[in-house]
Amino acid sequence: MRAITKLTLGIVATGALGVAGAAVATADRGDGLLACNSGEICFAEHANGSGGQRHFYYGSANHAAEGNFHNGVPFYHNASAIMNRDTVSAVCVTESGDWVNDSWQFPARSTTWSAFAYDLNDENGRHTRSAC
Repeated sequence: MRAITKLTLGIVATGALGVAGAAVATADRGDGLLACNSGEICFAEHANGSGGQRHFYYGSANHAAEGNFHNGVPFYHNASAIMNRDTVSAVCVTESGDWVNDSWQFPARSTTWSAFAYDLNDENGRHTRSAC
């Protein structure tokens, strides 16, 4: 009877660790939550925040070719929208992919998703926490 109880507790503990690991794997690099919260610079794979998301938090300054969206899709050259919830700074997103690498500025304290222009869409080469 004791062996069965120990075996059952071991299986339950192993399952709990697996669930906790899965929760961490889906967290972004901002505040650790998938919601775009105050202080974060949030990118989405598709317009209106759909698809994968990738967040950057406060003190982060420059990001280029950095990581994946929470769904595993590479972040570099795959973003289509931004929500800049940074409380201080605008964000400058620069394209990379054609002869003229234009930059667009997104103001701080936004509460809605901004879709990228057609030539920035899926061409996000880098972004900085500053004016363009």
